[in-house]
Amino acid sequence: MIGSILELPFLERAPLDLLGFAGDRATIDPDYAGFGWARLGQLWLDEGGIASVDGGTDPVEGALVLALHGADDGEVLPGDVELEFALGNSVASVLLSAFLDRWLPRLPEAGAIVLAMCNPHHARLPARARPLYYALGPVDAWCDPPDDRLRLTAARWLRAEEPAR
Repeated sequence: MIGSILELPFLERAPLDLLGFAGDRATIDPDYAGFGWARLGQLWLDEGGIASVDGGTDPVEGALVLALHGADDGEVLPGDVELEFALGNSVASVLLSAFLDRWLPRLPEAGAIVLAMCNPHHARLPARARPLYYALGPVDAWCDPPDDRLRLTAARWLRAEEPAR
């Protein structure tokens, strides 16, 4: 039984494990609900598998990737997402905003944070102190040959960051 958000086993994982590439995965696993974090030198964010978030082919450099699971049947919340963590035979539920408030200070610094998280209700996330990339709708992970380039696809990627003062 998890008593607080900080008791969740949110651990660093190898990037391929984190993004659900068990064995030689050839198709998307719609039931994959793994979670954790990894640092990646480069990560491509594609909209519909065609163009990156910046409209070209430039990757997000120095990304801290957080793999999370947005609850498909969760409550529709403006500016927030209900997360689910599968823990053996039980499921813990927490709001993304509360999770980020408690976990981000404990994770390594990075040039950008990327949420590998489905956002089923298309919540628009508020600004954060560090650049935060997130998707609207489902997110799929791909490992592209020949160089095993890691890519996340979604209908639309957004960047939330602290407004200029």
